Amino acid sequence: MQAGLYAIGCDAVFSTRSPMPDNRDEARPVPRVVVQTDDPLTRDGAVAFLARDARIELLPDEELADADILVMLTASVGGKTLSAMSRASQSTGGRIRIVLVADHISEQQLALAVNHGLASFLVRPFTSFSQIVAAADEAYQGRSVVPPVLMSLLLDRMRIMQHSESATGLLPVELAQREIDVLRLLAEGLDTVEIASKLSYSERLIKSVIQAVVKRLELRNRTHAVAYAIRMGIL
Repeated sequence: MQAGLYAIGCDAVFSTRSPMPDNRDEARPVPRVVVQTDDPLTRDGAVAFLARDARIELLPDEELADADILVMLTASVGGKTLSAMSRASQSTGGRIRIVLVADHISEQQLALAVNHGLASFLVRPFTSFSQIVAAADEAYQGRSVVPPVLMSLLLDRMRIMQHSESATGLLPVELAQREIDVLRLLAEGLDTVEIASKLSYSERLIKSVIQAVVKRLELRNRTHAVAYAIRMGIL
């Protein structure tokens, strides 16, 4: 029985049996891979398994800037996931390719994820570790693994976005890096006190930044500002 990754609520159970690849071409370079997950237990299981596979070279999270592929395992895709993708893309100059393994993803999230470097999407309850490694190798070679129904949705979404931008002349608004940092931390669930501490600013300045963004973009509140930034692919 092939090793599998099975969703149980927000957790995952990993089997430990996996067919190891035989007769690998030693001269062929292998992708350097970093794994990120929602929780430490899931990460420990994934790392323990993937580290045994000779088709990839596993790197620690702190060496993300040197990685070729980022494998992300999550129960659900949200602002935190998309923000992590955005940070990974920025830290590698847009070079890194992302393999996302999740229970589900909306067409809007898929379009944004592609903008942040998504190469492949795998449905978590039906995906084995061996398939994750294969997807990482495919991404390394410039190929993608996306379920046909999602690919169709993505193409439709891209056509709609392209038509909308052509018709209105509107492009994603440009934000200062400090504004992006504040919105990203808001998307991750931090309050203004925590954001101020993390960015080494005063709470008053953080509130001022949020108010300025909301006013300039003619939005309702900070939640609307975060949603707008995610929708436009800024986060």
